[in-house]
Amino acid sequence: MRGLRATRATRATWAVVGKELVVLWTSPLPYVVGALLHIVLGTLYVNQLQARGQALAQPLFPLAGFLLIALVPILTMRTLADEARTGSLDLLHAVPVPTRALVVGKWLASWVTTLVVLAPATLFAVLLAWWGNPDRGPIIAGFAGLALLSAAVAGVGLLASSLTSSQPVAAMVGFFVALLLWFAHVGSETTSAGPLLAGFSISERLRSFAGGAIDSSDVGFFVLLTAAALVAAATVVQGRRLR
Repeated sequence: MRGLRATRATRATWAVVGKELVVLWTSPLPYVVGALLHIVLGTLYVNQLQARGQALAQPLFPLAGFLLIALVPILTMRTLADEARTGSLDLLHAVPVPTRALVVGKWLASWVTTLVVLAPATLFAVLLAWWGNPDRGPIIAGFAGLALLSAAVAGVGLLASSLTSSQPVAAMVGFFVALLLWFAHVGSETTSAGPLLAGFSISERLRSFAGGAIDSSDVGFFVLLTAAALVAAATVVQGRRLR
């Protein structure tokens, strides 16, 4: 019986993923977000290389990470907010689609879309390898960190979308929560809770990846942050279902 339920939940999850990917990629949203990301990222990264006078990959990752916390909530803003606004969330409850399958499916679609949007940034690493001899370790670790960061921010954005039926509000809430997590380490030296706050800083966690170190504690942090956001979103959606 449990195996049958698990199979149904898995099928429902992939059905939601497929539906969300179609909805996302038939809209202009990922194309506009991708264009903005790479125009700004390319400009800032080239300026960094010119200022440093060295062909380094490390400056790419903090720049890309900061842009992701601003742009990923735009990709996730409609996931649950639009469903609530149009009433289709009630229809999904009536089918019924399991809450976990709904939340995980929408998050997976948002994360995959973010990774596809981010993928052209690997061309910077290709150009560096073409013209120089950069260390591959920090490049691989840096992109792994960006993938984990985008998963966590997608989870935060999904949670924000579950709390409201307004897409702009969901985008703003997701962005400001991610922004707080980005700057959690600021001023940590002046307070007794500083080390604890610094531990929640996603920018400091990403800095470790950009330096070429894939630390299990950093990986665990991003995984736990993603899982916590998804559990919270599922709780909110389940609460609506019960009401």
